[in-house]
Amino acid sequence: MTALLSSLRGSLHGFLKSSPWKTPNTPTKILSAAGLVEEECSPCYDPKHFYPARLYEVLNNRYQITAKLGWGSSSTVWLARDLEQWRWCPTRYVAVKIKANNYATTKDAERDLRLVEHISHTNPRHVGYNFVSTLLDSFTLPGPHGTHACMVFDTLCEPLWMLRRRFDGNVLPLDVMKPIARMLIEGLCYLHSQCHIVHTDLKSDNILMSLRDPSVLENVTWDEVYEPLPQKHLDDRIIYLSRNYFGLEVGNLGRPVITDFGLAVDGSRIHNHVIQPDEYRAPEVIIGAGWDYSVDIWNLGVLIIDLVHGSGPFDALQSDTSAFSNEKHLARIISVLGPPPMDLLHQAKDGFRYFNAEGILDFKHY
Repeated sequence: MTALLSSLRGSLHGFLKSSPWKTPNTPTKILSAAGLVEEECSPCYDPKHFYPARLYEVLNNRYQITAKLGWGSSSTVWLARDLEQWRWCPTRYVAVKIKANNYATTKDAERDLRLVEHISHTNPRHVGYNFVSTLLDSFTLPGPHGTHACMVFDTLCEPLWMLRRRFDGNVLPLDVMKPIARMLIEGLCYLHSQCHIVHTDLKSDNILMSLRDPSVLENVTWDEVYEPLPQKHLDDRIIYLSRNYFGLEVGNLGRPVITDFGLAVDGSRIHNHVIQPDEYRAPEVIIGAGWDYSVDIWNLGVLIIDLVHGSGPFDALQSDTSAFSNEKHLARIISVLGPPPMDLLHQAKDGFRYFNAEGILDFKHY
């Protein structure tokens, strides 16, 4: 009797839940196999370590892929229908991040998952919780060359570097930047004060805008059904192009969300390793003075100026085509903010590699 009831319950559940779609037969343009596209362009790309996802495949018996959203050096991100939604409810779409599975990225994926779980559960009532990416679900996915860690998130829209393109001069107007900056500060407050985490890698790629109306994802899905983007067909996989521009008006974009915690660290202790994008690097990172939460605030300040003015305060001049160097970066910081405090230099293990005994940047030192 118990077995019968369990079977009936399972059948009813399956009947009431959403069903997977069949793969459409829409003609698709096939790209040349010779050129590199999407994740293949990553310097360390190895196809054995990337899961060969296919459109309309169902992951974990729940998430049916409907479009590709993006890629990174160690993952791909896919738009998916949540089949656990009741049939009579609007379709629920999520973003599924599938991590690569080589040794280094597997360790990173485990660490990344632990961090995101911590961020997602620490204090959902804090106002800054609304401005960081939080986890909906996670699972492992068997692939041809091992298992892949997968994380499920709310689907976000364009990153800040794409948002700035909407405005004259490729810069964000102050009336747009000010509310975004306030919300990002709240997000960092949550990470720092509640989660005790330093992000370390704030940049325009890692801050995405949310959607005011998630129903636009239905349009993205049907666009891929009826007008599929070109695909590259290989023996063991298909490389899809990403649909990362939804064609929304600015007014349809929601709040900014801080994402990508792959390089985040414990903020309860002092660190000394090199972090941050080159032009955003804080001086204490370069001179080995030890760093903690304050580097995120420095990073955010430089990013805001970059977004508002079109270049950061310490960017190289256009005439300077030489490679980035710590020395030149420190010189630019000093030209704007003046020399560093002597007590900071005294506690920095590399302080007098760059500065003389009077705290003056000394070119004879390098």
